Amino acid sequence: MLYVYPFLYLLPFLWLVQANDFAGASSYFLYAVSDDDRDAVLDAMQSANMKLLRIFITQVAVGTKGSSASAVNDLETVQVGNYDDTILRQIDNLAAAAHAKDIKLVIAMHDRYALGCWTTDAYVAKYDLPTTNCEDGVPDSSAFYTNSGAITDFDNRLAHILNFESPNFGVPWYQLSDAIFAFEPENESQGHMDQVAPDWLCDRAEFMRSIIGSWGVQISTGGGTDLPTSTQSQFFSCDDIQIIAIHDYNIDPSYVASGVDAVKPSALSSGKRLLYEEFGAEGSTKQPDIEAVTNTLISTGVPWMYWEITKPGAGSSNYEVWTDEPSWVTLQSQSITTGQQSGEFSWPEID
Repeated sequence: MLYVYPFLYLLPFLWLVQANDFAGASSYFLYAVSDDDRDAVLDAMQSANMKLLRIFITQVAVGTKGSSASAVNDLETVQVGNYDDTILRQIDNLAAAAHAKDIKLVIAMHDRYALGCWTTDAYVAKYDLPTTNCEDGVPDSSAFYTNSGAITDFDNRLAHILNFESPNFGVPWYQLSDAIFAFEPENESQGHMDQVAPDWLCDRAEFMRSIIGSWGVQISTGGGTDLPTSTQSQFFSCDDIQIIAIHDYNIDPSYVASGVDAVKPSALSSGKRLLYEEFGAEGSTKQPDIEAVTNTLISTGVPWMYWEITKPGAGSSNYEVWTDEPSWVTLQSQSITTGQQSGEFSWPEID
């Protein structure tokens, strides 16, 4: 069993010692693929000196994105509050495999787009949420964020995940800072809709912190649909959020630089850290676009994570990258370069 150090209280002092930069990537369903493919992705990330891997706790369909994925049920598949820990055990196995390669997980504990959009989870049925096919518009899921019963149910989900006893490490996940970098209550909460509950995310962070305490696992926002929605003012004033995660697929270098530089003062003055957690490139200019935006992010001193690394990739046709395409060479090189730079923020959790 690994000993997990409760060092969270040291972070303000460690920030004064050094600032470092790093890169990572999403592969949101990697726990569902074959062990060989999982290890191949982790090996590729290790070869690029990537330090973080972001995944979602959500239903996975067989063969997702042409991969070797087996079907995986969400934590609450049959009904809200009826937990099937199969997915947590699979993620725990991924955490152990990633830890062996010096990679930590960022875990989104729910996906906003499972609320009747790309998939339909148990909350949709219980709270009669509207559904779409996502391509024609994202449903208005306001009730999920405002109904007191839904909020209580979701907090129970968060507590169940945080208290899950790791089969590989022998401690509950909320203590597992050796292998888990951060928890996010939800991927892109309230995405593509009005912020009907501006305090929802901070309230969830406060609830999570009441369980995590000082064990060192960070709490991240989970990002927004673009840079402005990712960096809302209430996130910077929320005591229990440590990481402001930025998502944006506008890869114009001037847009990225100006947007990040505009919010760095707020992050520094509020004691938060910025992580450019989602961006991607596609099409005939995929490789030079990746190079341009990562050069820009390196210049800002803000770490970044690419969306996404999968086996197989998608060539130039989509955001997925694999090692058999030219974009991988650029992504690998830029990640290694990023890790050699000084950053705007200190990340003592990242070796």
